[in-house]
Amino acid sequence: MRVLRVPLVRASLPIAACLLLPSPGPEGGLGAQGVSRCALNIQRAGRQLERSDPDNPGAITAFVSGPVTVRCGDAVMTGDSAVWRQAQEQALMVGRVRYRDTTRTLESERLTFYGGRDAAVAEGSVRLVRLANGATLEGPRVTFTRTPFAGSRTTATGRPRMTLPSGQGATGGVEPSVVDADVAEFVGEEEAFAKGDVVLERRDLEATADSARFSESAGRAVLYGDPVVDGEGYRLDGDSIVAGFELGDLRTIHSFGDATAKGERYELRADQIRARLAGDEVETIWAFGDGRSLAASAEFVLAGDSIVFAFLEGRADSVTAVGTASAVQVATAVAEPPDSTAVAEPPDSTAVRAAGIDTAAVGERPRRAGLEEPELSTAVGANWIAGDTVRARFAPSTAGATEPAGATGADGEDVELEILTATGDARSFYAAVRDTARSGEPSRNYLLGSRIEIRFRDGEPLTLAGTDAIGVYLEPITEEDGR
Repeated sequence: MRVLRVPLVRASLPIAACLLLPSPGPEGGLGAQGVSRCALNIQRAGRQLERSDPDNPGAITAFVSGPVTVRCGDAVMTGDSAVWRQAQEQALMVGRVRYRDTTRTLESERLTFYGGRDAAVAEGSVRLVRLANGATLEGPRVTFTRTPFAGSRTTATGRPRMTLPSGQGATGGVEPSVVDADVAEFVGEEEAFAKGDVVLERRDLEATADSARFSESAGRAVLYGDPVVDGEGYRLDGDSIVAGFELGDLRTIHSFGDATAKGERYELRADQIRARLAGDEVETIWAFGDGRSLAASAEFVLAGDSIVFAFLEGRADSVTAVGTASAVQVATAVAEPPDSTAVAEPPDSTAVRAAGIDTAAVGERPRRAGLEEPELSTAVGANWIAGDTVRARFAPSTAGATEPAGATGADGEDVELEILTATGDARSFYAAVRDTARSGEPSRNYLLGSRIEIRFRDGEPLTLAGTDAIGVYLEPITEEDGR
């Protein structure tokens, strides 16, 4: 048995006899896999024990007591002890491992460095920090290549946690994004990937997906595979979702493929949905793309080739449908009687069925099971307006806490329908406004014109006016009148 003693000197002492650099590869200075080989040098060590490698005649394995410091190019690693294998060109650092190079720092319980391919595998309570932006990877196992090159990856497995900075130009106080996944990867200096049951958490949103890609330079996160984004008072889902950030704050969310957006008491469905945020509140939501765009609240169902929701100070301000547009009023729950805990069940109607609203649970707000194109019916109880463009405008609700309201903003504030307007080939079938009636049944007014406007008070039509309009007034009659 031979004992290899290494003096503790400031200069590097290579375990040189065993580490021979290869001849340059076809790229010049690179091996077959496109990365440089790296000669391992011991800078500091305790007692060393050298043994022959039974699997590789002529090669040795050295056991080094610590503390140990090993250098490989610009990489410096320390540990309580180390094992060096000549044939494999490999150093295993064990116990309180610290690693640093020009692009990252790392802490772990063990670190295996492969000089032949300039790669490392860290295991046991690993924490890697990307020096360029402070992004971190934490998990049981992380692998990386020391020398960065195009497409180089740092990969963490075993359900790691990835912490990403707020983005370029972000000011202090903006919290980072925390991502948990089955696999997490850093790609280059600014890209990151997450795969398998991805959970993203930020101060301004929570999201889940099958996989995700993050770009610091582009200020963007792309979620794939049944993604869902939950924010303050809203939820978006679709086949894929792109979230855009400005100075670290969430500013846009774009959902693609059978997209839906939901608030406290509204729902929106379309091929694509794009939301613009100001602060933590939704400012505008656009629905567009192939096929029809549909929206529903507790009060009406809206359809068009595209739909725009606008919010003001956290509450719904208006919704506009463009392109063969229509709005069908939906019956809402009756207010709770003052001396009873019973709440009347909303009446069955064509509009309610078209909206997909579940009214089975008495005393609860309507629940939307799905959205369908609303039917412009002339059945009893139907109320609708249609045209090239239909716009609904809301106002803060003046109703009491037990009275129904039309919709809510992102913060749940009640609003009520104020004005419904149709322009371009406009038509409506709505309850007529009158002071007296010969029966208890509502009358109806079928109106055609270039523009129709209906004003509401407490959810009921107050006035109906048309431009270039003609119409038919339908007055209900009793059996006595019919004789």
